Amino acid sequence: MAVDFTNVWNTLKAGIVNLAEKDLKDFVAQATKDGQGILDQLKDDLQKWTQQIADGSLTQDELEELILGQKDELEMEALMEAGLAEIQIDQFKADVFNLITTTLTALI
Repeated sequence: MAVDFTNVWNTLKAGIVNLAEKDLKDFVAQATKDGQGILDQLKDDLQKWTQQIADGSLTQDELEELILGQKDELEMEALMEAGLAEIQIDQFKADVFNLITTTLTALI
């Protein structure tokens, strides 16, 4: 099954903005920048995983494992520079990865 990755990508980008506005009202610009940065760094993988999910060659559990494997490697630099507490940064980062997982698994 062919998937319109552009639609998935736009959904993820909009989701990042929504998360930033909801969770970090005083740091929307920084949160959006960091969230978009994560998406940009993962774009090639996300495109590949999206197609693999659509083809049925990747399960939800496998996807979650792949995504969580990237979590510790990616930093939220703008939020750190803005002085946001580490726990808030970690929660926002977890929310971003949850957004990615739920958006992609919705294709199953």
